[in-house]
Amino acid sequence: MQTKTKWVNDPQSEHNIEQGLTAVLALDDAFLSIASRMHLIRNAKHQLDLQYYIWNDDIIGNLMLYELLKAADRGVKIRLLIDDQNGTKLDKTLEALSQHPNLEIRIFNPYKFRHLRFIDYIFRLNQINHRMHNKLTIADSSIAVTGGRNISSEYFEASDQFQFSDMDILFYGSSVDHAVEIFNEFWNSDLSYSTEQLIGKGTNQQLEQIKQHYQALDEKNTLTESKLESAQDYLKILLQNYPIQWAKAHFVADHPNKASGKAKEQDLLYSQVLKIMGKPEQHMELVSAYFVPTKRGTEYLNQLSNNGIKVRVLTNSLVANDVAVVHSFYSQYRKSLLQNGVQLYEFKPNIERKKRTWYEVATGSVIPVKGKNRSSLHAKFFDVDGKVFIGSFNFDPRSAHLNTEVGLVVESDHLQNQITTLLDEHMLQVAYQLKLDTDGNIIWYEHKENGEIIKHHHDPESTKFQRFTMNFVSYFPVEWMM
Repeated sequence: MQTKTKWVNDPQSEHNIEQGLTAVLALDDAFLSIASRMHLIRNAKHQLDLQYYIWNDDIIGNLMLYELLKAADRGVKIRLLIDDQNGTKLDKTLEALSQHPNLEIRIFNPYKFRHLRFIDYIFRLNQINHRMHNKLTIADSSIAVTGGRNISSEYFEASDQFQFSDMDILFYGSSVDHAVEIFNEFWNSDLSYSTEQLIGKGTNQQLEQIKQHYQALDEKNTLTESKLESAQDYLKILLQNYPIQWAKAHFVADHPNKASGKAKEQDLLYSQVLKIMGKPEQHMELVSAYFVPTKRGTEYLNQLSNNGIKVRVLTNSLVANDVAVVHSFYSQYRKSLLQNGVQLYEFKPNIERKKRTWYEVATGSVIPVKGKNRSSLHAKFFDVDGKVFIGSFNFDPRSAHLNTEVGLVVESDHLQNQITTLLDEHMLQVAYQLKLDTDGNIIWYEHKENGEIIKHHHDPESTKFQRFTMNFVSYFPVEWMM
């Protein structure tokens, strides 16, 4: 008989799950978010399923792989699925890890010419333009975390270059069953290839070398372990002693057939979300790192606002956007949205972080001030009248029609109030407020800590060349790819 981990210390847990409820915990903090993944990996007894768009060869990527390797050593069966947009930098590592009998790794929708990818872009654009944008970790088919974060330093405030602001959600209960089903569909998809097929199978010597490499990194970062232990303790308090929020929740996802262009309408995430969340009647708050509403989406948001529904949108400013070309196809809709009463905010490219990050405390290192404060929005969540979506889906054509996405819809006034309060308290600190002047021109209002308000008459911190390029690119007929 298999032993079970007691994930939540709530005497009503079994009853709540029988009633179709899910325990949820939103994770806007990078520290808690990495700790939650560590918690799942370290406490899993039988199986771990992980699915990611990006898994980088950096401190976070290596930390997670080492944790998975240690879990495999104690008998946990691990399935790791990574999209091939991730590139080939991890190939040697994945090849070595694949030698472990408890670690199985697959690559989704691989490039045919993996080391000469421009050839695929020329001859196989339709195939490789569809990517698995999913982010998901599941432990023992019982508890999971999803959201916007990939596995890389910048998603967890551990990068020397810049930091992403993001949102995840930890969930336990009824909705996890569907997350497992979705993972299995992707894992068994014709587009999922084993590392043995693409890279080759590692040797015992390679596996031993990678273990020694990770052990050396672990000894080098001894403070990391103690800090992670304290994070585990804190998360355990949240999970076992904090009043757990139970709610009706729905795990939503695109079918893997979408990556082949063959998914039916009911198999698409946005169709599922619209069906569950319904049409807004009071308010809609939308946070999307990459926001390309298109003409149709703009008309929809404008109509909501004109019907007296409060619509508030947060996306990246031009300089904050790490995919600047996307901004070209968003900027052309700004005036229309503002003219129709939609509240529009753009994330600042620099946010002062006065305190040391968890990574700095953990390793004793110092992130350069420029890299520490350089910021970009990466979160994807929205709420409509007491229902909240948190996941990987951006409000753009790429998420709607090209990439596969996942997320959790939670029916909870409490969670929606948490999201609204979070935005109310921090929006003016982290974002510019956009308004129109009497001549119909956009003004960016920057609210300083001392109460001073600075008006910008063009995209803040941008150069003339950046603005010219943004405008020039917007004339290209490629909005459908954004």
